[in-house]
Amino acid sequence: MPHTHEIVHAAGGPHGGKMQEVMEKKEIERAAPRNATEAAITCRPFASNGDVCASDGVMRNFSSQGSYIETSQKFEPGAILIMRMVRYPPMPAFIADEERPRSICLADVKWRQELVDENVTRYGIGLRYLD
Repeated sequence: MPHTHEIVHAAGGPHGGKMQEVMEKKEIERAAPRNATEAAITCRPFASNGDVCASDGVMRNFSSQGSYIETSQKFEPGAILIMRMVRYPPMPAFIADEERPRSICLADVKWRQELVDENVTRYGIGLRYLD
């Protein structure tokens, strides 16, 4: 499913080197459609040592290849997480299994964005499932 994204480029203008902004719309092709959700999750680094702590969070959307979660833990890009669904939102019974979020999985942190809301710092995290 294409997603439109605006990109701003600075380009030299024709009059004496003035700079002007050029708006360009670029379609980003998604590998799989995203499904919105509000599922409660818990995740932690997939590590062999005992010094890891779990973090609770919320899955905001998912696809067959990954998901977007929000959590208070600052997981680094490249980290491997084990993510477990704690509470599913209500879903109709006729929805196919592949259209539901995974109940437990390993995932690679692809990116992280800091989210600040009224003195509470959380992190938006893009995950890619490891099959």
